[in-house]
Amino acid sequence: MNKKAFSKITGICFILILAVMFAVNILIPDKSFSAMENRLLQTKPAFTLSTYLEGRYEKKLENYANDQFTGRNAFIKVKSATDITEGKLEANGVYRCRDNYLMEKLNEPNSQYLTDTENSLKQFKRSYMGVKMYFLLAPNAANILSDKLPATVRLNDQNKYMDDFFRHIRDYGIAPVDVRSTFTADKDKTQLYYRTDHHWTTDGAYLAFKKACSVMGLKDNISYNDYVVKNDFKGTLYSKSGFTNGKDDAIKIYLPKDAKADGYKNSVIYYSDTKKKTTRFYQLDNLTKKDAYTVFGGSNHPMYTIQTPVKSGKNLLLVKDSYANSFIPFLAQHYRKIVVVDPRYFYDDINNIIKSNGISQVLFLYNSNTFFQDDSLEMMLTN
Repeated sequence: MNKKAFSKITGICFILILAVMFAVNILIPDKSFSAMENRLLQTKPAFTLSTYLEGRYEKKLENYANDQFTGRNAFIKVKSATDITEGKLEANGVYRCRDNYLMEKLNEPNSQYLTDTENSLKQFKRSYMGVKMYFLLAPNAANILSDKLPATVRLNDQNKYMDDFFRHIRDYGIAPVDVRSTFTADKDKTQLYYRTDHHWTTDGAYLAFKKACSVMGLKDNISYNDYVVKNDFKGTLYSKSGFTNGKDDAIKIYLPKDAKADGYKNSVIYYSDTKKKTTRFYQLDNLTKKDAYTVFGGSNHPMYTIQTPVKSGKNLLLVKDSYANSFIPFLAQHYRKIVVVDPRYFYDDINNIIKSNGISQVLFLYNSNTFFQDDSLEMMLTN
């Protein structure tokens, strides 16, 4: 075969491959969630003039192409395997750290998203001056456990971003719940974060809850026993990075010692999207799933309500990401009703939720990495 013919056949094959990949990407339905990365994937964005002029449409379209590309997970695994073979300390934004920890990089805030979110929080508080509002912005593992990072790694200064945000919302009348000093003081005694997953542990969530009690005026008067329900948890950072030298994690649940802790034992949880009710905060059947962290409340839901028998005149709106899932059972001891909303999935009017449920307090609970790169809260508050 002469050189000209070979080049022609190679060109035709290349075009055919591109055509097949293009057709497959069109025909295969979009995926909304990645179990491997435990995050929402960008679905096809709707075009509006405002999102186009603000530059959001092009960004979402780019993310859509990246997230929905056919064979994406396979390409991620190949890249991770290559990085490991080359002895790299980082793969897909995850670092191999001391004491068998895997830690994700610390995101720099999307300045436009953060500005819009702060403005929406300011307006939201102005609309409900009689409602007490709190914001628990949790630091990530690479912040609190920075001493375990590789010596050559320098990450973004998450503390600066958090300090600026807390200062702004304090000016709006929203009280920050800052757990950083509490976590730093306890990090050598308690495993605050999973080694292979980006979430805090139940021990970390409980420590954060005790700090929240001091800010929110709640009585920390319930004692708990903790139970290990899984010893071989491999989390999202294990899957995302491909690093296999991490140590498996234990998942704990907390059960009240006090027989009078009615908020845990006799609450009714109603999921509005599935129309199902349960009395269980912990979905133990999910321990056999790939994402065993869903033992805490099950899968993601746009909204659900927790009706408790406790003697309290307070109703709480909890606006959250997945960090709140292991935190919620502790709150049930202190409120008559808790309405839980995840802005990533919630598209209704939040004002109706506040008015129809007699909300007297609002708690926003996010981890910093998610919050600084997300615009769903701003969109929900301004809907």
